Amino acid sequence: MKNQRLFDAATIATIGLVALSRLLPHWPNFTPVMAIALMGGVMFSDRVRSLLVPVLSMIISDLALGVVLGQEYALHSAQPWVYGCVVAIALFGHAARSWKPVSLVLGGGSIAAIVFFLATNFAVWVSGSMYPHSLEGLIACYAAGLAFYRDGGNFLINGIVSTWLFASVIAVAPRMFTWLTPVKAR
Repeated sequence: MKNQRLFDAATIATIGLVALSRLLPHWPNFTPVMAIALMGGVMFSDRVRSLLVPVLSMIISDLALGVVLGQEYALHSAQPWVYGCVVAIALFGHAARSWKPVSLVLGGGSIAAIVFFLATNFAVWVSGSMYPHSLEGLIACYAAGLAFYRDGGNFLINGIVSTWLFASVIAVAPRMFTWLTPVKAR
């Protein structure tokens, strides 16, 4: 029972910290959201909890971003694609529970970041008017996504590196702090 309460408190703290990480200055896409989605799918035996942690983190931080920076940060045309990616990556993590930790962090982290990059840039192309709705427009949209914020790295590289980094920490944490080991769902 005590381990369950500690685990629940760690889950709530994780939601808050991930939400906070999106509010602090950071390189584009260099947040732990995809790592939490991927590793939450692995760590939580309860699939609902593995979905709630990253989705609640996103909702809380999107609402806060909307209050601080304006409604367009909280509600935008790509948002269903963003949330869809978070859910899909959490479900992928749940399905990849049997992967070895290194394969999960490197392979799963790469897959998560690439899927997020491809899906969200596709959403920008399909729902926006910045690029022509043609193959050339789609390619231009992906190229712009790769080059976006040159000084802070690009969306894809930042997504891959941050997912690897944060997923590595999440994979090692239960070994260092045994109370972080998930308690089986009742």
